[in-house]
Amino acid sequence: MHHIYSLLPLRDAARAACVSHGFLLFWRCYSNLTFNVSTLGLARKKSEDWGIFLIDIVDRILRNHSGNGVETLDLCLLSCENIDPSYLDRWLQIAVRLGIKELKLEMSNFMKKKYSFPCSVLSDDAAASSIRSLCLSACVFRPTTTLGCLRRLNALSLFSVQITDEGLGHLLSKSFALQQLFIFGCNAITCVKIPSMLQQLKLLTIKLCEKLQVVEINAPRLSSFHFDGALVKISVVDPSPLRDVYFSSPRQSRMLSYARTRLPSITRNVRCLTLVSSDEDVNIPMLHSKFPRLKKLEIYIKRPQAVLSLISFLDASPALDSFILRVDANVLRPDSVVGGENAADDPRWKPECRHDCLRQVTIIGFCSEKNLVQFVIYIVENTPRLESITLDTTLWSGRRCDINGKSRKMKRSCDRMTEGCIAEAHRAVKVANRYIAGRVPSGVRFQVLEPCSQCHARTAAGGTSVVCLKHLDRVQPVSRTFVFFPNLFTCKTFHL
Repeated sequence: MHHIYSLLPLRDAARAACVSHGFLLFWRCYSNLTFNVSTLGLARKKSEDWGIFLIDIVDRILRNHSGNGVETLDLCLLSCENIDPSYLDRWLQIAVRLGIKELKLEMSNFMKKKYSFPCSVLSDDAAASSIRSLCLSACVFRPTTTLGCLRRLNALSLFSVQITDEGLGHLLSKSFALQQLFIFGCNAITCVKIPSMLQQLKLLTIKLCEKLQVVEINAPRLSSFHFDGALVKISVVDPSPLRDVYFSSPRQSRMLSYARTRLPSITRNVRCLTLVSSDEDVNIPMLHSKFPRLKKLEIYIKRPQAVLSLISFLDASPALDSFILRVDANVLRPDSVVGGENAADDPRWKPECRHDCLRQVTIIGFCSEKNLVQFVIYIVENTPRLESITLDTTLWSGRRCDINGKSRKMKRSCDRMTEGCIAEAHRAVKVANRYIAGRVPSGVRFQVLEPCSQCHARTAAGGTSVVCLKHLDRVQPVSRTFVFFPNLFTCKTFHL
């Protein structure tokens, strides 16, 4: 009965304790405590009162749990902007003991003074050795050498935590079993050093750390590395285990140039590479360095005019199987749109090599920009094993594309589109029909996706913003070479 009771959600367990003395005893040993506005049933109360009620309820529950053991403590205190630190200290002293497995503390970023996490609760080796997941948000964390050994910790997440380079070093040196490390918005950190003692670390994610300058990785089994922020010096002692790499830069930067010149040295065994460039309009250098084992390449670019330089990445990826390009058609220049001239007659696009392994190509945000049209023609004419090419004329910011090579299933949802964006999408369909469709070899599945008629009619009539949910399940081409889908989607429209 105790085991069955432990499987109940927190609200149901608390309600059951009100009607049975037996369940009341079980409640005081209930080990999975998740406290937030939803689980405590505060959603119907005034939002300005949430913090007061939440503190009162959590305090009473944890006082009754004192000494009975807690396995999971999840404290979401986003509504408590003026909470007394003494409450938090007492709650952590009660919960962080031998047997605790997961600890999550989520504080508000609007607190006048950030809460200082008491490292003393992790100084006890008994408590520290049992914890497996630690997640801290919007607080101050100053680990020292007195920190207990976190020998079972396999997941560590730090969100907007004030922690120094030295403190992070102390924390990692005690976390031998760490498998996942996530660092987000920790602006006091200037250098992230991943020591070789982290033998089990497989996933490392670093995002938006403003003062970060250096990342040094010496983890022997790291397979996934995701980085988002200003370009910094990154070194990997042994890059051979890396399989998945994601790079993004939120500001104007030379992300694609950086990726082409710096990444080949650490991505020689990478299978999946994703690059996000916020604003770049440069020529990517043509180098001899390669991505020899790269199978899937996904690139986000802000300006379609920069697409010419992406040939450098295709040439550097001899084993590439799938290529996804997302562009923003909102930044078109009038003089860059395809006119009456032949879009393929450009000496810059003379092929230097053929992409013999490339089979699937998807371009989201396809528009009538000259370079983008020429880029598609280049792929069509220089990819002998091409099986499918999809041109999606809707905005890349609102789409999620998941293409399965076997079932050919795609599920998508489009973002709000203005009348100008919809007009450009339909113009892009005509451009694809005129300049690209006739060049697609026989047997290659060619798809051009455009906004549905309901979305077009609603926006054109009254200028109302709409959200259109589209589902395209299985595509069956009606001709040997290509097929257009102007009104194939099941559509639902919601007024905002």
